[in-house]
Amino acid sequence: MSMSVAAQRPLSAEQQAELADRLGRWRRQPLSPEELAELLPRITDPDLALAVGERLGMAGPGAIALILPLCSQETISPALIRALAICHHPEARDQLLRWLPEAGPLKAAVLEALSCWGNQIDPAIIAAALQAPGRAERLAGLKLLTFRSRSLSAEELLALCRPLLDDLRAEVVIATLRLLQRRQESLILQAIQGCIRTDALPGVSETALQALGCISSASSCELLVAELVRWRHTPLEAVVRRQLQAQVRHRHWLELELQSLGLSL
Repeated sequence: MSMSVAAQRPLSAEQQAELADRLGRWRRQPLSPEELAELLPRITDPDLALAVGERLGMAGPGAIALILPLCSQETISPALIRALAICHHPEARDQLLRWLPEAGPLKAAVLEALSCWGNQIDPAIIAAALQAPGRAERLAGLKLLTFRSRSLSAEELLALCRPLLDDLRAEVVIATLRLLQRRQESLILQAIQGCIRTDALPGVSETALQALGCISSASSCELLVAELVRWRHTPLEAVVRRQLQAQVRHRHWLELELQSLGLSL
């Protein structure tokens, strides 16, 4: 098939409806990667284009030979970003990095598409994403940071994450806590515990308690016991108790500690 796709006319509404129906019958009537690549620039429906881009990317690393010409012929789009993200070819990463400085409103989508190469992304790009004001960019930065978090010291990790713990959007704070729960250093535990507050955003205190439970170290159990005492006769008491009851490795110590406080699991 000819790859001079830019010269082809957009698909009509009827043709796009037929294409959507064809995608719904994918197992019985699949389209080849070449057909997908030729159709993609002719689609005007954003949702349909995204679905076709996804199918093109799912063709695997070999699809890069079809995707890159589209990237040079067309402007950056969610569909091409999705195709590059899914095909997992090193040249897809390079194309996304070339797009990043001028991605504009699609910057968060490009950052998220780069997440599977997180350990190969310049730390400065990750730091910039975490410092961006937008919710989507910060969440994408956290996904990128996931691949590097183990190689950072507790101090370095907290330097990147602490501002996000003060974000005014619960989704950002919760995503940050879920990243931090992969570590168990004292500094990390203190930062997590600091999010358990009466004035916390919805779901944040509960997520912080769950993070302490997931860490499941002797130190995190000590903090959970302290939180049980602190939040007795409040709705958070039940959350703390659930986390304590899940600490199988430390159960004997917990029972003795709670008994000394006149409490029980």
